[in-house]
Amino acid sequence: MNVRVVIACAALASVMLLGVGTAQAETPSAKEILEKMEKMINGFDDQQMDVKLTIVDVDGSKKAYEFTIWQKGDQKRLIKFTSGETKGMATLVMDRNNVYAYLPGFKKVRRVAAHNMNQSFAGSDFTNDDMATVSWTKVYDAKFDKEDAEAWYLTVTPKPGERSDYAKITLKIDKKYGTQLEAVYFNKAGEKVKRFDDTNLQLWDGVARAKVVVVSDPRTGHRTEMEIKTFKFNQKLSDDMFTERYLYLGK
Repeated sequence: MNVRVVIACAALASVMLLGVGTAQAETPSAKEILEKMEKMINGFDDQQMDVKLTIVDVDGSKKAYEFTIWQKGDQKRLIKFTSGETKGMATLVMDRNNVYAYLPGFKKVRRVAAHNMNQSFAGSDFTNDDMATVSWTKVYDAKFDKEDAEAWYLTVTPKPGERSDYAKITLKIDKKYGTQLEAVYFNKAGEKVKRFDDTNLQLWDGVARAKVVVVSDPRTGHRTEMEIKTFKFNQKLSDDMFTERYLYLGK
């Protein structure tokens, strides 16, 4: 074979191999990245977390509560306080638009009105809506911003017709596991109103999840520290747990 032909064939093969390598290293789409994060958060039949919540006021004073979260799929969530002045209180999320609260002092279950969803959850930097928003992919559309060696960066905005006090949220998502590392929330005036920092990444039976989540208000310095003490999943939780009757009776 002519030497020039051999060289040309070798060059063509190199180009083809480079093309294959580039395709293999191609960055996933914003939608795929958000779906990967969603799978890490909600990719279980059910899950349970025991949590310590510490609220740190701007003067440095602290209040601490403990509660348990049970979740089924990507819609249903039950939260029951187990210590402090909130002991016995509970919140049931049937879906994002159907949220109920049990107040032991009144021995009543009350539906949380839509106009109260933006209020603080138990005095923390979480709102009722934050606790009721279980799925990201159902509520937000995603746009790719950038990436580095550690993470992908997205901006998500509410889907048409979805209720939200936030105009956008910027996300930092770990490439290795798909876990959320950081989220910054902006209101409709473009101000930063909330920041989530997820730290102390830990494997729980092979599932990566941050052990500590710090939620802060950049405008005031008020913050809430949430420590996950236990995490279990796929325990075959009963649907009966996620009902008003269970919320009232606890059984």
